[in-house]
Amino acid sequence: MKICPNCGVELEGNTNFCPLCGEAIIDENTENPEYLKLRKKEQQEKVLNAFQKLSGFQKRKLFWEISGILLFSGILITLIIDLLEDNNLSWSKYTVTICAIVFINISLFSFLYKRIYLLFLGSFLASSVLLILLDMFNNNIGWGKKFGIPLLFVAYLIILGLILMIRRSREKELNLITYSLIASGLLSICIEAMISLYNNKGLELSWSLIVIICVLPVSSLLLFIQHRLKRGFELKRFFHI
Repeated sequence: MKICPNCGVELEGNTNFCPLCGEAIIDENTENPEYLKLRKKEQQEKVLNAFQKLSGFQKRKLFWEISGILLFSGILITLIIDLLEDNNLSWSKYTVTICAIVFINISLFSFLYKRIYLLFLGSFLASSVLLILLDMFNNNIGWGKKFGIPLLFVAYLIILGLILMIRRSREKELNLITYSLIASGLLSICIEAMISLYNNKGLELSWSLIVIICVLPVSSLLLFIQHRLKRGFELKRFFHI
């Protein structure tokens, strides 16, 4: 039984064209390999063009649906295996929790893509819940509230600031690298500072200072190059070069 590659309708063995959509049916045993290759290429391009015609929201929704199927399938399989092995939920609670939070974040990205503040707020809250639950699963020693959430909050602020700066920047080429380097330096200082405060109850910085010392000269040089390039283009426009 043949299957139409375009609409999936079952066809009779001697059918050359699909009666529903009119798609030409490729015979795998044809004596003309060039024709076979051409028809396969046309069918692939047809599928690709159909995907390209989707809007940005439709593509994100499709990604959300596929991700949901994969994640919830993983959750179901994990629960079944854990119940069969131990007759209760043990290690599977980690997988289930992480998959659920990942799905929430994917949902926020898919449906709040243009509302960046709501997207980041929802993602931060979901990730905070993940840290609290992981802390509870490990005898509730308190690292989630005292260390994890504050660090997560600072990281989200830095990433949000980076995205806003890149969006407002007219010259995105070198500025993208520059702002990313500065953000990584700030994040390094925040990470070491919070680790130091959590473990030693005092502020001690070492490796993060090395990172920021390396980042600042490179960032300054890139900003200078970007400024010079911009001035060069402005002079060319002024003198009609």
